[in-house]
Amino acid sequence: MHDTKSMVELTRRFHHLLEAAPFLEGINSESDYEQALKATEALCKSIGDNPNDPRNLLLDMITQKIERYEYQTDPVLSQWDKQDGTIALLKVLMRQHNLTQSDLPEIGSQGVVSEVLNGKRPLNLRQIQNLAERFGLPVTLFFEHGTH
Repeated sequence: MHDTKSMVELTRRFHHLLEAAPFLEGINSESDYEQALKATEALCKSIGDNPNDPRNLLLDMITQKIERYEYQTDPVLSQWDKQDGTIALLKVLMRQHNLTQSDLPEIGSQGVVSEVLNGKRPLNLRQIQNLAERFGLPVTLFFEHGTH
């Protein structure tokens, strides 16, 4: 597959595939996303439970593009990526429970909560235990990356 003729044929087929499924280059819009979801659904129905079907590789490629797009556009996941996970988790919990900074006595005063949310102060063990208990979550979710 290293000769020039083979590479020309591979390139031709690849371009044809990208014409049929442009989202393989990347999903950059809601329209691309919808097309990728439809392609995934069609492939899943067509492949069924056959793990040896070579189209599983194509399905994996499309799924990776979908997941990347969802990760970039989801408000929770994209925020998680931009800042410390603990801060993002606190902000998500506050939004889900309609809480303000002064509604989190588990952390401390409104000023202390503000410092935590702005990354100026880490949570201590007592605060983490109290938050985990309040929200029914594992304590480990509140630890900084790499500390558990």
